Amino acid sequence: MKHFYSIFIIAKLTASEWIRLKFFHIIIFFGLVFIGFSQMLSSLSFAVVERLLFDFGLSGLELGVIMISSLIGTHSIQREIDRKTLFVLLARPIPRTHIVLGSWLSIMILCLLFSVGFLGSLIFSSGRTTHNLGLVIAMISSMSKAMVISSFAIACGLLVRPILALGATVCYWVLCYSLPDIKFFVSKLKDQFLINLVDTFEFFIPQFHRYNWKSFYFVTNMPTGSEITWSIFHSLGWTFLWLFLAALFFRRKEIV
Repeated sequence: MKHFYSIFIIAKLTASEWIRLKFFHIIIFFGLVFIGFSQMLSSLSFAVVERLLFDFGLSGLELGVIMISSLIGTHSIQREIDRKTLFVLLARPIPRTHIVLGSWLSIMILCLLFSVGFLGSLIFSSGRTTHNLGLVIAMISSMSKAMVISSFAIACGLLVRPILALGATVCYWVLCYSLPDIKFFVSKLKDQFLINLVDTFEFFIPQFHRYNWKSFYFVTNMPTGSEITWSIFHSLGWTFLWLFLAALFFRRKEIV
């Protein structure tokens, strides 16, 4: 219980500090602007009002949580090292693993606050309450991806400087979506070696394309319970892997 308490305290203090920073407010501002933009587009067509609103709105929600996950994840621990505030924690009998878990949990708290606020604004702007469950499932899918991206960002941030880690995190996120396109182009080359290489590579990256539910179609045609369960456990598996590697990198990292 004492271990969970220390992780929670680190997460709470870190999240409250990031909330006070201006860039988190900027992300919230752009999220609201995105909702207003989607509302403006939806007014251009009377036939697909909800489709345009939900497609743009849910895309904005995922972009927002990915921005929070990648930006804060790559800067969270390194920022404390540069400011030398991390020495206060290291002077206490707190394992470095708890610092990694607390940093990751703080990111998830911020993503959850952003997602709930964004989703509430989206429902309010649509004026409809008939597809709330589908919107919640879409939010869960974005949060599942944010778990993986934030843990990967923390691990990268402990290996290289934050700006390089941020670039690597964005590329990783794009790659997790692009595997079907890569397989399609490789199949056109008809090179069996490349085809086998891509098929093997599929087991070493998360498959975000399999639960890309941020669209009006999946809001109105919700995925099955087994698909939702698979997406959550798939994301949790990759999250635990990257957090384990991040803790390993942090234990070996020279702070002074």
